[in-house]
Amino acid sequence: MKPLTDREAILALKNAQLEAGHLVNTRKTYRGWVMRYRAARLARQCQDLQSYLTHLSTVERVNPKTVHQALNALKFYHEQVLGIQIAPNSLKIPKKNPHKNIPVWLTHEEAMDLLSHISGPARLQAEMLYGTGSRINALLTLRLKDIDLARGLVTFRFDKGGKSRTVRLPSYILPRLQPHIAQVRQQWEHDHVRGIACPSPEPSLCKKLGRRTFTTLPWYWLFPSATLRGQDRWHATDRAIASAIQAAAQAAGFTKRITPHTLRHSNATALLDRGENIRRIQEHLGHTHLETTEIYTHAMGRESLISPLDSAPPARPNITPFRRLA
Repeated sequence: MKPLTDREAILALKNAQLEAGHLVNTRKTYRGWVMRYRAARLARQCQDLQSYLTHLSTVERVNPKTVHQALNALKFYHEQVLGIQIAPNSLKIPKKNPHKNIPVWLTHEEAMDLLSHISGPARLQAEMLYGTGSRINALLTLRLKDIDLARGLVTFRFDKGGKSRTVRLPSYILPRLQPHIAQVRQQWEHDHVRGIACPSPEPSLCKKLGRRTFTTLPWYWLFPSATLRGQDRWHATDRAIASAIQAAAQAAGFTKRITPHTLRHSNATALLDRGENIRRIQEHLGHTHLETTEIYTHAMGRESLISPLDSAPPARPNITPFRRLA
């Protein structure tokens, strides 16, 4: 079989992933690993998939979790593009670290202090992140049809792993959300006259629904980008909110490293602190495994031992020592 060029390999990989129904982020990740693997083969850093995985873990010192990600991508590439079947458990890879990193989180008071230092659209985005516990990408890809103001609900579609979930909108944000939607509607009216569309990054969905569907009001972004790409308007990026949160953290004097994802962690710990059932929180956050949600109990230090400095030693009975008779 004639070796594939980079262009042919990526095109074949793209077609295989579209057929498998992979999401955009997964397609990007797999494409990146395939290009890195092909470059390593060309530079003679490895001879096959096993030697490349060994190179990642021993030479480049890549995190075991990332090596497993590379394995998933390259196994798909070998089997679906090159037609080379890989037997289960035939590759030797480092074990994943069973101890997950403890996430950074804010107390409710700290979160509200942070929000008070943010203004503009970033304020609403930050409030929704903390209020709903959503991921930043799921928030920014919301469309107007995903907001149900009458019932106070928001539906996050095609979240991590392709899952969708509906959560309750905090009534706290409604005074800011309603005028925002009114402004977005005015912007849609201006775009609609010019034939501007808000397409989906999923080609199969675009083909199924047609371009005209993505010019209608329900499919307009909740947080549209300020710039156009030709006749398309995509959603806002996470740069503005990340910068706003970083500036707010500095203004509030926080020493923690705070990112948009910190607000999702803070949502989970606030629910735990309120006494919510951990399985309900698991469903609320969209976690597949309960172990992922349980990490927040460790983050809150609920299982930590009390320091001897903070507790007096237990009282001991006053026992007279036994003395031998002369």
